[in-house]
Amino acid sequence: MSFYDNRYYYLNKRFLSIIGQWPFQSRLKNNLMFCIMVFFLFTVTALEFWGLVAGITDLSIIMENASPLLVNSLVIVKLVNCVCINYKMKKLLEDVEETWKVKHKGPEKEILCCYAEECRIFSIQYATALYAMWLFYTTTPIVVSGICTLLPTNETYSARFLYRVEHVLDIDKYFNLLMLHVFISAFYIVSVPIAVDTFFILCIQHVCALFKCMKYNIERIGNSEFVLLKPNIADDKAYHVVISCIKSYKHVLKFSDLLSSAYATSFLLMLGNVVICLTFSTAELVMVDNQIDEIIRILAATLAQLVHIYYLSLTSQRLIDHSSEFHDVIYGCNWYNISLRSRHLLRLTLLRATKPCQIKAGKLFIMSMETFSTLLKSTMSYFTMLTSIQ
Repeated sequence: MSFYDNRYYYLNKRFLSIIGQWPFQSRLKNNLMFCIMVFFLFTVTALEFWGLVAGITDLSIIMENASPLLVNSLVIVKLVNCVCINYKMKKLLEDVEETWKVKHKGPEKEILCCYAEECRIFSIQYATALYAMWLFYTTTPIVVSGICTLLPTNETYSARFLYRVEHVLDIDKYFNLLMLHVFISAFYIVSVPIAVDTFFILCIQHVCALFKCMKYNIERIGNSEFVLLKPNIADDKAYHVVISCIKSYKHVLKFSDLLSSAYATSFLLMLGNVVICLTFSTAELVMVDNQIDEIIRILAATLAQLVHIYYLSLTSQRLIDHSSEFHDVIYGCNWYNISLRSRHLLRLTLLRATKPCQIKAGKLFIMSMETFSTLLKSTMSYFTMLTSIQ
């Protein structure tokens, strides 16, 4: 049985396997799953683009087809980035497995288990939220139409399709086929960010766990009341603890830098795309004459985007917080109760720890809750501008 079949990481393995990007899966199975996903993703994108181009003179068609196309472009960016960094993902996963083998018992093992459990909970919450939005988005036209047929009214309610293609295709003739196609396509559109982002959460939680282990070890040094300033190295327990923490810290920095470089480009494109997507979605609610099924569809898509960027910002903020706490722990430890050589090492580590670990979007933005707040403010500004020039 694979290490990643345990209760903590099993879901991450399943999510990546669905889109054919699990690094340790057979090439045949990966290629098969990947081809199925790409077929549905690109065919639905082609239909939406066809409808947009054919109805380019109609504002409502532009608004209703532009939003899903922007979401699809974001998903394609995530997918392409995931394919390009697959070797980095494999390296990160092997690193995680190796760490668990080294820290196989004691308090450090308990810390790893605690953070891995948090990772599992975060992944379940994230996947549940996005899959719920997928169901709301795809089934609303059918559900609303069914409810309206049961109501005692003489008026007929005609729910709109999920995107505008009635000017190029006979919707009534192909409605069931198109609904099945968009239902499956939307599933894969949601599955790509779930798989990619939950892997990102896994790595962030692992780094936070390592910071917690280092914090635990640093807090234990200098507890003895009897202090020798220049003890023998073999008898200097604090010195060996500090050396171990420094090695772990160098390992954590290397791990977080690899993770940041893997996601830097996609996160930069994601931030710009999300601002445009949210602007179009909110403007669509105001500028277009919407029916109840359209309102639910737009709200579901908007909430999915907000959940998506919120979880990425929250987990990135956790990395910043944990690395900053490590600096505070070094500063506040019992450094005066350890040897001179240990103090010197702590001083050097303290200088490096003043710069927290960060996940960057390109070289322009730092992923954090502050960036999330700025993104929402920018969205509202562009929304106000767009509605003012209507």
